[in-house]
Amino acid sequence: MVRPTTLAEDVLVRGVMSSPVVEVKKDETTKVVAEKMKKYHVGSVVVVEEGKPLGIITKRDLVDKVLADDLKPSDVPVTKIMSSPLHTVSPDEDISSALRKMTRLKVSRLAVVYKDRLAGMVSVKDILQVTPEILEIIRERMRIQGKADVLSKEARPTEGYCDSCGEWSDLIIPINGRFICEDCRLDLAEERKKEE
Repeated sequence: MVRPTTLAEDVLVRGVMSSPVVEVKKDETTKVVAEKMKKYHVGSVVVVEEGKPLGIITKRDLVDKVLADDLKPSDVPVTKIMSSPLHTVSPDEDISSALRKMTRLKVSRLAVVYKDRLAGMVSVKDILQVTPEILEIIRERMRIQGKADVLSKEARPTEGYCDSCGEWSDLIIPINGRFICEDCRLDLAEERKKEE
């Protein structure tokens, strides 16, 4: 019996990945990372050595490993805070496999590597923009497993991917039928205050 394929199995990572990737060399500091994130409006930067990816630094890494410890960014080398090894995916894998890998590893993005070279990045947000039905499947699975009840007035917080920013969070809260992380919830509250 031939199993029917889904849209997620027809679309390859190469079709949704972001490229080129913002990179920093392994001998640079976290100040350079923050500057590049600000300049290019990205949430992560890949650490490379001679073009080969070594690790990744996210906004969360800057907050948790530099700012929270009151360290001076220009004194902290990128190798001290990067997550390594870098979780990767082939550009020829389908996005459904990439999403399963992200879920298993509890990460929101994977580096796309071709012949040991960084070709791009793919995030949950990239995948959800192409196949919004995956989001509905994730929500339904969460409801079935009892991890969240978006229909009840006292819906419980859970962990998963934020519907707003696409990042993995240990605490997402159902708000108006969408699962929102704490950072996005605070941003939403600020926007509402400004509108009032």
